[in-house]
Amino acid sequence: MFLYEENLDDVLKKLLVNNIIYFNIKTKMMEVFNAKIVEADISNWDWLLAILNDEQAAQFWITACDKISLIRRWEEYVVDVALSSQVKPWEIGATKELLKAYPFQGWDRVLISFVKSNPLSIQAIRKKLLGKKINKEEIEAIVEDIQNNKLSDLALAYYTATSFFYKADIDELVYTTKATAYTWDMYRFPGIVASKYCIGGVSWNETTMIVVPLLASLGITVPKTFSRSITSPAATGECVDVLMQSELKKADIVRLVEEHGCCLAWNGNLNLAPANDRIIKVSAPIGIEPYARMISSIMAKNYAMWVSHCLIDIPVGPTAKVTNQKDAKKMAKRFKTIGNALGVKTEVTITKAEQPIGNWVGAVLQVREVLRILQQHPERAMDLEEKALNLAAQLLVLCWVSKLYMTAYKLAKQQLVSGKAMEKLRNLIKAQNGKNPDIGSEELQLAENTFEVRSPVSGKVKAIDMKHLNTVARMLWAPSDATAWVYLCKKLGDKVKEWEVIMVCYAYSESKLEMTKEYLNSGLPYEIK
Repeated sequence: MFLYEENLDDVLKKLLVNNIIYFNIKTKMMEVFNAKIVEADISNWDWLLAILNDEQAAQFWITACDKISLIRRWEEYVVDVALSSQVKPWEIGATKELLKAYPFQGWDRVLISFVKSNPLSIQAIRKKLLGKKINKEEIEAIVEDIQNNKLSDLALAYYTATSFFYKADIDELVYTTKATAYTWDMYRFPGIVASKYCIGGVSWNETTMIVVPLLASLGITVPKTFSRSITSPAATGECVDVLMQSELKKADIVRLVEEHGCCLAWNGNLNLAPANDRIIKVSAPIGIEPYARMISSIMAKNYAMWVSHCLIDIPVGPTAKVTNQKDAKKMAKRFKTIGNALGVKTEVTITKAEQPIGNWVGAVLQVREVLRILQQHPERAMDLEEKALNLAAQLLVLCWVSKLYMTAYKLAKQQLVSGKAMEKLRNLIKAQNGKNPDIGSEELQLAENTFEVRSPVSGKVKAIDMKHLNTVARMLWAPSDATAWVYLCKKLGDKVKEWEVIMVCYAYSESKLEMTKEYLNSGLPYEIK
């Protein structure tokens, strides 16, 4: 529970005097009252939320800005608070996410307590806000409180925001990365363990679903984890969900790697550097992510997955997440420095992101592009295939499979042409409970409602604003609606005639299409001259 220090003693005294709370020797916590868990038919994204009766909460000085501890069988579970008159006194409305994450069942009786966080974490965040360096002990205190959900959302937002205001200190990044990785599960795999990570922010860039089965078909271990979309309309998480189950447990990952040499797993369902997942949730609503936190998050997950060889892809373009070579090179240096400190052989490739790769945006259509490349369909996106082969070749050199890049490139190309990469993906779809391992690229179900966007002028495409395109796709309800997508009829350098169709929008919801039409009336993501 987040209380100001000057009020905490007064609150506890009042409660103690009135015999409302007592000190539990076993849990060493101040318990306020006990209540029954009642399942609430409410979903609240990934936030763990307990709903209390508003009048009863007011009696105990609990507000909707607080956190509370739910204690069951001497185990503490920290949750956020919501208040409602619809919940009866002495009951707790538990959201679907809470019941899924914690071992509660309907009508379980739990004790409600104030949250006891580490005072050192708040002191350290104050130091960071003032631009001061924090030490290893302070970083560990912050990460532990984040991981245990004991920092308020406001405090966490302040901590995340410091990365925008102050230059990242390398020592702090290394300490943070290690502390984050060690907060929960660590994996162990034999031999060379490879990973490819893209920092994201670029539409039409789904190379992971091509590179992972390709490398695994060559005998390289690739236990790939990923997040869901933060700044783009569809990340690897949304795309994998189109074909197979990505919410795996640790035992599933171990089994998949042993049997198939790879996996495609959403890290939000794993106890894998969980502190970073909470930071992502704070960043997601505003669609931005601090570079320092992003670097630490990526490397912590690699470290926790026992990755020995890692390739980082940094797309650079005027409307990408990283807009210039100078920033990209700084990031590359930090990735390598942290990788070296963790014992992870890390290389960074800086790639062009002046326009989307491929022609589609949206989970279902991006998966179609992936399948077309793996199936070597005549209408596949050659720019996406080329980038995937380039990344695969660099990883093959990094993992010592080949000394020369061109030899590695030819080897990767052969895995596509021979169908071995496609076969590996089909095996993985089946192993990860996909409905149809044999699905073809043209069999994917698409949204039915569409409208065409036409060019107001004649000329050539000089620029494509990817941030603008991301906004368009999100207005169509991507990534929530996997069938919402945009098709680009024109790319950079293409000639355009006045009133020619330049893009097509698809969505399940007609109202979303109408809103998108209105938005595009104010300006197009194309610059045509």
